[in-house]
Formats: sequence, C-alpha cells, structure tokens
Amino acid sequence: MDDITLIGSPFEMSLRILLMLDEIPNAELDEQQICSIDFISVYAADFGLLDENLHGYGSYRFSEFPARKALVSGALKTLVLAGNIIFSSSKRGFTYKINDAGRKISHTFTSSYAGEYRLAVRTVSQHYNTTNVDAMLRDINQRTLRSMREGANE
Repeated sequence: MDDITLIGSPFEMSLRILLMLDEIPNAELDEQQICSIDFISVYAADFGLLDENLHGYGSYRFSEFPARKALVSGALKTLVLAGNIIFSSSKRGFTYKINDAGRKISHTFTSSYAGEYRLAVRTVSQHYNTTNVDAMLRDINQRTLRSMREGANE
C-alpha cells in the first residue's frame, strides 16, 4: 500500500475549507481570501486573536503562506468535483460557496480540532473584513517581516 500523507495535504486543506465555508454564513470566497483566512486562523495567536496557535509555533510557520495557494487550489478542485462546494465567476475570478452536501459533511466533524478551527475562523471573520483580502495580506506580510527580523536578531 502506498504511503498517504494527510498532514499538509490538499485533503487536510479540503476539510478545513469545508469548516471555514460552513462557519462564515453565506460566504462566497475567492482562493486568496480562503488562503488568508485559513492562515490567520491556524496562527491566530500570532495575530493577537486567540491564546494559542492551532499549528504551534514552528520557526518557519510564516514561510508556509506562499505554499498554501497550491494546497488550496488542489483542495478547491477536489471539493468542486466531489459536489461539496459550488463555484461561480465574478470580477475577481472564481468564488466558492459551500452547498448542502458540503455542509452535511462539515457537520460530521466533531473533533476538538474542528471546534477550535471553527472558533478561530469565527474570530478571524469578526476581526477582519474578509471581503478585503488586501488588509489581511498586509497584516500577514507585516507579521512575516517582523518574524524574519526577530529570527535575524537571535
């Protein structure tokens, strides 16, 4: 049997996307918004939003953001093909929205991680205007630069 990597995979990302789209009512998000909301959610403590990061405090956590786009892209493709989310065309490209099938799957995720991720997404969506991806990206970039400066001083 082939080894299957779940952590850091499009499959793992697809599960988080379902949770995210289910948690933000009537959300129609583009790929960049999904990447930004997810990144801020898993590292919410670094953004001053929660007490702990869901994915810890690794030295290279801010370098994960550029790689997230490929994961999100693959996950979105899989979710659309599986009939769990719908996409539509807009001025900013494709936007994605959860449908009833995706919502049904999302409601089966009852682990503590799923609950913590849902809380993080709610907190991010209350703190940021999630339609303004530029503001989220600016904040991610500022914290990335700060992290790099702190790493250089150690």
